[in-house]
Amino acid sequence: LAGDLRLLQATAGELSRYVEDPDQARQLLFDRANILSVFNGGVGLLDTRGTAIAVTPSARSTWSLNFSHRDYFREVMASGVPVFSALFEDQPSGQPAVVVAVPVTSEGVLTGVLVGEFRLTSGGWAASLDLLQGAEGRTAYLVDSSGAIIYHPDRALVAGSLGDGRDGRWQLLGDVARSGIYRRLGSREEVVISYARIPGMAWGLVLEEPWQPIESVITRYRWLAGGLMALGLGLALLLLVLMVGRVTRPLKALVAEAGRVAEGLPFQALEVQGPPDLRTLLHMINRMVARLAEQQQALREYALQVLRSQEEERLRLSRDLHDETVQELVALSQRLELLGDVLDEPNEARTRLLELRSLAGQSLAGARRLSNDLRPFILEDLGLAAALRALTRDLVAQLPEAQANCEVVGEEHRLPPERELTAFRIAQEALANVRKHAHDATRVNVSLIYEDDGVHLLIEDDGPGFVAPGPGELLRSGHLGLTGMRERAALIGGELEITSVPGEGTTVSLRLSSEEIKAGAGFGSRRIQKGTKIPWFE
Repeated sequence: LAGDLRLLQATAGELSRYVEDPDQARQLLFDRANILSVFNGGVGLLDTRGTAIAVTPSARSTWSLNFSHRDYFREVMASGVPVFSALFEDQPSGQPAVVVAVPVTSEGVLTGVLVGEFRLTSGGWAASLDLLQGAEGRTAYLVDSSGAIIYHPDRALVAGSLGDGRDGRWQLLGDVARSGIYRRLGSREEVVISYARIPGMAWGLVLEEPWQPIESVITRYRWLAGGLMALGLGLALLLLVLMVGRVTRPLKALVAEAGRVAEGLPFQALEVQGPPDLRTLLHMINRMVARLAEQQQALREYALQVLRSQEEERLRLSRDLHDETVQELVALSQRLELLGDVLDEPNEARTRLLELRSLAGQSLAGARRLSNDLRPFILEDLGLAAALRALTRDLVAQLPEAQANCEVVGEEHRLPPERELTAFRIAQEALANVRKHAHDATRVNVSLIYEDDGVHLLIEDDGPGFVAPGPGELLRSGHLGLTGMRERAALIGGELEITSVPGEGTTVSLRLSSEEIKAGAGFGSRRIQKGTKIPWFE
């Protein structure tokens, strides 16, 4: 079609030289009739009024006829560009035809229109389109802008309408290429119809082919395509699970470690893994916790130094009391006794002297008790077991209604001084609480259990008991003694557990590991009930 257009344009260029000589124009078309024979309806030159002033021999019947009423003539005269016309009925033959009309200009002035006509019912004008026909029922044909068929392999369909307005194929027309599936009229057969506008003209190319051969090809691979889609979906899900696991595993480890720390266990550095942002987060958490651990260790060492300073001050005061105050009270008591021996006769002076002697004895006992509380020399000289027995004896003296017992289980041996002192102070505070808050207790038991991997100190009573607050609530609730016990145990790595139930008594359990032996399994404990007989008493 583009070649036919160029042929007409070349002829129009030559005709422009004979604008005012119709005879020369007729002779030129006559001489080129063989070349222009591709236009099976002939070629004619129309003047500006639409009258045919020169034609090829095959269009002799149209000479001198006026075609100014034709749309293609008016369109070329208005636009000055070539036009591929819509289908119309040729005059005077009455056959369906289309034309290619090009302007004829002379020195830029439109002087006429050269028209080449294709008679559609005559074969051969679009024979090249037969190359588009396929062996599987594929059909290609041309339509004009209104949907009229201007070429079809079935000559009987030429000049018909696309879809005849009943199956919707006319909706494909337009400037945009598109396609759809339609059912042939009067049949259940479905066809795929595609349409595309031919560039540079108002005609379009339509391609029809049955849907069943296309569907059969698809059907052969349907299960394979479904399997591939399922495989792809499975791989995508697996990849998603792996990616989610890569993110959640470090987070789960972080949550688990946070739970361990909340229970009082030391923090263990987390493995740095996962996506870059998560790795950065874990790294910063490890650094932060390491820094906090360093600060806690520094505070722990500071508290230990303060505790040591307190114990050293207690030792100094205890020695001063023992070496000076106690000795002076002893000397005073002895002199009062000698003075009493001199005064044989009972009189008021002797009575006052005996009162002074009793008061001096009480002061001596108080000074000795105060010295022993500040720093028990029996702990330094004889060890923890002997010191606990002494504490138990003191409790018996102060609470005569209660049956107190101290038992030592296992092979007795000395512990490092700081550990023995910590155990003693905790036992001292626990028994002091019994005197203050459980003075109606009937049974008190102090147990010291030696094992190869540690020492277990257990103080039990069957007193009124109380609701034991949590570790974080001791200080806020005013339990300064219990707070001090926990802090002492924590400073040396001990485990202190305080259990109390209202009406059932209180149990204080301390576990200490030897410095030379790694801490092992814990020890069992038992509770004393009212009326239980205690076989040991020292």
